[in-house]
Amino acid sequence: MLLKNYISKSYPTVHPFDGVHSIEEKLLKKNYLVVIDEDKEFQGILVPGDLIIHPHKIVIDCLTKKEQLSTNDTIISVFDKFNQHQCSVLPVFHENKFVGIIEKDSIIDKLRTKINELYNKSVISQNIKQSFLNNLSHEVRTPLSGLLGFIEIISELDIKNIKAEEADQYNIMIKKSADRFLLIMNDLIDLALINSGEDIKIEREEVWIEGIFADLKKYFETATTVSNRNVSVNYINPYSSFVLLSDAGKIKQILYHLIDNAIKFSNDNKVIFGYEIENSNIMFFVTNNGPQIAEDKKEVIFDAFEKQNIHNNDLVKGLGIGLTLVKSLSELLGGKVDFVTDETNTTFFCTLPLENKKTVSTGGSRRLT
Repeated sequence: MLLKNYISKSYPTVHPFDGVHSIEEKLLKKNYLVVIDEDKEFQGILVPGDLIIHPHKIVIDCLTKKEQLSTNDTIISVFDKFNQHQCSVLPVFHENKFVGIIEKDSIIDKLRTKINELYNKSVISQNIKQSFLNNLSHEVRTPLSGLLGFIEIISELDIKNIKAEEADQYNIMIKKSADRFLLIMNDLIDLALINSGEDIKIEREEVWIEGIFADLKKYFETATTVSNRNVSVNYINPYSSFVLLSDAGKIKQILYHLIDNAIKFSNDNKVIFGYEIENSNIMFFVTNNGPQIAEDKKEVIFDAFEKQNIHNNDLVKGLGIGLTLVKSLSELLGGKVDFVTDETNTTFFCTLPLENKKTVSTGGSRRLT
């Protein structure tokens, strides 16, 4: 622990040739006085006990030799010196030059505050960790239960008599459960790689945006239908054959989490997403009609696990890492993420650079690569 954090350069002073009687009241009030001469040189520290041991008429004659601290001292050695010499304040020197004083009570107060902060942080971290583990257990168990449940149902069915509509429904539900499980595993792996500092491979390929948009719309509307929520997910795409050079998987992952987050907090079960071209950037956006993001959440909303809110002892659905991944993946692609929020709407933006772009004719529509 650095000693410099506890050194005070603000302290009461007295001249070495001041009369003792003139400074007695000030000394008793402050409990110590730092003796500094006209050349700003340190002469010593005067404490009330000095006047009892040496009852002289001027300050310099009352001073007793006291221990000195060095900036190289540790907190433990400092306390040893305080205790050995039964004093509450000591001077600090660096390369034989006086740099300030340290008060015993001040160190104790600061250490107590630091301990409380560390304790509170450890409690918060433990709660976040426990919340994450509880949610992870729930989120993994849900798709696995879906997979195993439908496999068991199918095994007990008479395949010859099953209707086509029922088979399609079972197929959809099994696929959704499998997709959900795979997505959770991929998210956890990506988050672990990002936090470990490992390089994540970025693909450079032609990305058909409308295809990604259509897949996401179909996925979420089917998923919310299966979960008994009727959510309308619509996209705005000015070009039917818009293509750019980027990483399709990462873009889809970013948009998935932004849409998933928007659905969770939508008041009217409507989500709109799309993109705009601005100069050499493409700006994806996802908008919902939901509660305004609180001021105290704006600074931490992209931090991992910060979204693990608990209401009535029920964990909010999700692992709390979606927006963290959105931010990290956006930055990996050379972009950034931001949002605007008010009392009625919240819109998240992911802005990515358009690299090596050119316009290509594709049957009357425009294509950027």
